[in-house]
Amino acid sequence: MSKYPFMLIICLFIAQSAFAQSYSKYFRLENQDTVNFTFTVRKPDIKAIDCYPQQITQISKNGDNYEISLTTINPYLDGSKLAKMKEAKYDKSREYNREIARFLQSTPLIDAQNEHVRQIADTLFKSETQTFVIIEKALKFVYTYLSPSDSIAKQIDAGICRTVDVNTVIQTRKGTCSEYTNLFTALMRYMNIPTRFAVGYCYVPEWKAESTHAWPECYIEGAGWCSVDPTFPSYISPHFGMVRMRYGIDYEDCDIRTLNYDIEPIEFTKK
Repeated sequence: MSKYPFMLIICLFIAQSAFAQSYSKYFRLENQDTVNFTFTVRKPDIKAIDCYPQQITQISKNGDNYEISLTTINPYLDGSKLAKMKEAKYDKSREYNREIARFLQSTPLIDAQNEHVRQIADTLFKSETQTFVIIEKALKFVYTYLSPSDSIAKQIDAGICRTVDVNTVIQTRKGTCSEYTNLFTALMRYMNIPTRFAVGYCYVPEWKAESTHAWPECYIEGAGWCSVDPTFPSYISPHFGMVRMRYGIDYEDCDIRTLNYDIEPIEFTKK
């Protein structure tokens, strides 16, 4: 027997102990509720861009590019939406329509039936009856279990690798936003919670920084698709501005590599 399962059990114990304190301390509900973006894009995926909590307010074509203005809201300040998310009962045997169910499937990058994924999920979510609590626990676990990896980020930027599969991520315990999303998504799909891989653009005004980003979105019965982010110590980061550009089953399905060449932000404002 390898020593690795033992390490998993220790990490699970630590994560569950830490979760005894409310995850809400990581859930910073500031007054930031609306962010406006204007950007140009070559090949817009309208279905992904014009989708809650985002809404396109204007779109125009300029040569080969499209200029898009949109408003995105903080869904965690949407009282009715949040209430539905928290009220949802967990059902391991729940059936979904085909469009939603496809976000339950395993892929080479996100193997929801991996033995270590099963071990983590069966221990971490044992006896839970609320979908929202399962999501909370998974967010906390992934954030504390993994640590950022500059080397993987450089390899992805250099085209040496695209992203790292779940089994490797669990063993190395390192990754970028893509690997954090891979692990979280595998846990959710194993638990029969449809989860899609979202990619887009992230702007941090305090740092005057901008980059592409990946995060998961879970389907909660009665509430619909809900964006979360295990890369940061909160569900969302209100001081961050994010725009979903695409979503899919996994990294390859979204083709995140081309985002840097596909979008050029030209304005960012807050209300």
